[in-house]
Amino acid sequence: MPDIVLKKIGFVAMIVALFAKKHRHSEPVAFQYLSRYGGDKLLLDHYGYLHTQDYDQVVDDLGEFCRRQGGTL
Repeated sequence: MPDIVLKKIGFVAMIVALFAKKHRHSEPVAFQYLSRYGGDKLLLDHYGYLHTQDYDQVVDDLGEFCRRQGGTL
């Protein structure tokens, strides 16, 4: 598996874990929520930029993105 794929997987896993912790949900529930509202795609499509940002800010921005897509967390 290419190195970039492994880095993206690790990044997404880290953000999902932080998102779950912030919103007091399990990681599977957090991932389902992010998938439903396009957050997972956002993380992968913009990995090149997002992985250089503060992870807490990424989690906050991801929550705002999902809210704009109809999410309620």
